[in-house]
Amino acid sequence: MLLKRLILAIPLAIGWTIYTAQPSIANIILGYVFSLIVLTAVGVKGETFNLKNLPLQAINLVAYVLFLAYEVLITGITVARYILDPQLPINPGIVKVNTQDETENPVISAISAHGITITPGEMVVDFEETPDNGVLMIVHSLQIEDTKLNLDNDQTRRLKRIKGILGYD
Repeated sequence: MLLKRLILAIPLAIGWTIYTAQPSIANIILGYVFSLIVLTAVGVKGETFNLKNLPLQAINLVAYVLFLAYEVLITGITVARYILDPQLPINPGIVKVNTQDETENPVISAISAHGITITPGEMVVDFEETPDNGVLMIVHSLQIEDTKLNLDNDQTRRLKRIKGILGYD
């Protein structure tokens, strides 16, 4: 369990480094130490992921981060266009999106919600558990028609990578 906690602290330290915008060795080490303290304080033991194939899990992590970066860039440009051009109408709305996770793992749901919320113009505002459809994410979007078209396909790709990162594939 200690090994899993040590590994879980790595992406948190990377996130810390990105968030603080200070890519130095000292800041990465500080982020890693803070991450270990937080993981210990909240009692995370790493039971939500398996260390079955660490190299493949690392590849999935890199692929997921690149996918998120691409989504943030493209949607950021799109949202900027809508804000800067008064001729483009904004059509906000709410849509429900299935997490597509048959295990209904709350960690997978949370990571999926983060992946949606981090992209400009979309935000997961709540979850809904249904007996027929599993867990649904309620997503607010600035451009509801675009969201309806893309979110299910994006969630399929997102779920594949998240399961790969956590060792569920």
